[in-house]
Amino acid sequence: MTTATPDASAAPVLILLHGAGGNQAMWNPVRRHLDPRWRVIALDLPGHGSKSDGHYTIEAAVQTVADEVRKLGASRVVLVGDSLGGYTSMASALALPPERVAGLAIGGCTQNIAGKTLRQLRMRKFMMRMMAALLGPKRLVAKSADAIVKKGILGRDDADALVAGGMRLAAWGEAVDSLADRDFLADVPKITAPILFINGDKDTGPVAGEPAFVAAARHAGKQRFACEHGVSLWLPAEFAAAVNGFVEQLMLKEAA
Repeated sequence: MTTATPDASAAPVLILLHGAGGNQAMWNPVRRHLDPRWRVIALDLPGHGSKSDGHYTIEAAVQTVADEVRKLGASRVVLVGDSLGGYTSMASALALPPERVAGLAIGGCTQNIAGKTLRQLRMRKFMMRMMAALLGPKRLVAKSADAIVKKGILGRDDADALVAGGMRLAAWGEAVDSLADRDFLADVPKITAPILFINGDKDTGPVAGEPAFVAAARHAGKQRFACEHGVSLWLPAEFAAAVNGFVEQLMLKEAA
């Protein structure tokens, strides 16, 4: 019995959706490790990067994704997101025609933003506002980029690219407000495409919620890595490998 070989020309387009406060440059380290067969598009979400003159709402973000998918004609897409990008991916998958969505590979989003989690995030939002008022937005962004480098999350060049791409920390608070109390767990069973949930094993909230999200999904897998929130930043090669394997499996299933 022969195994079907997937036709790379029929591969879905990968749409990369970044985390809160960042921009499409967040994906630079991951893109270096993605299979060159894939066509890859990284977007700036509303209120971020090239769209920093606006504000983030999940409705506007879904419209941004839908507009990009519309430009792709008949091509199917895999929505790849981390943190805010993961939540945006789930909401977008529900808004898009099901036949256009081949799959979702999403990280750090297996919990609803509610209750204690929401209170903690709103406290962090308040502290960020205070720091921005004290230091000024530009200086706060610079200090945040320095901290990212110091922690070993990104190298200096990648952190500088993130700043140059339009790092806007005020969008982080907008994202918290927009995601607040939305029941993503209830949305998951409505998504017909396969989902790969990716989490860092030190990311306590999403790890605790992961079993419920996996169980609720129609077709789901999971991968866990030894890091904190934001696997795509901490371990870009490993995140890319997970995405590559997921897309390969989607293609093999369709070719069978």
